[in-house]
Amino acid sequence: MISAVLVLVTIYFIAPLFEALPLCVLASIVVVASIPLFVHYTMWRKYWRTDSYDFAIWLVSFCGTFVAGVDYGMIVGVAFSVIVVHFRMQVNYGVLFVVYSSSNINYGTLCTVLTVLFLQLS
Repeated sequence: MISAVLVLVTIYFIAPLFEALPLCVLASIVVVASIPLFVHYTMWRKYWRTDSYDFAIWLVSFCGTFVAGVDYGMIVGVAFSVIVVHFRMQVNYGVLFVVYSSSNINYGTLCTVLTVLFLQLS
């Protein structure tokens, strides 16, 4: 509530002072304010490793918004998201049942099963 009041006061009283500023000065204020978003580029690798599909959707949406504007960027982002979800639904992830011992049966993806079998053999 307090932050909403501060934003309202700022827009109402201080915004007319920015009217006389040239557009390039306002653009530089926006660029300087967005620098912290790009300083943490090492986090991009973490996001890529967490889910590369979501990162690709974010990257395509960002590039579309940066190149074509907000309206077309959102259209590009939503369209790419629908395409990615459609193709991800087509992938069949198989599950293998593996008996670790004679008493319990566990399941996992092929990668984890092969890892477990490799560890059991060595």
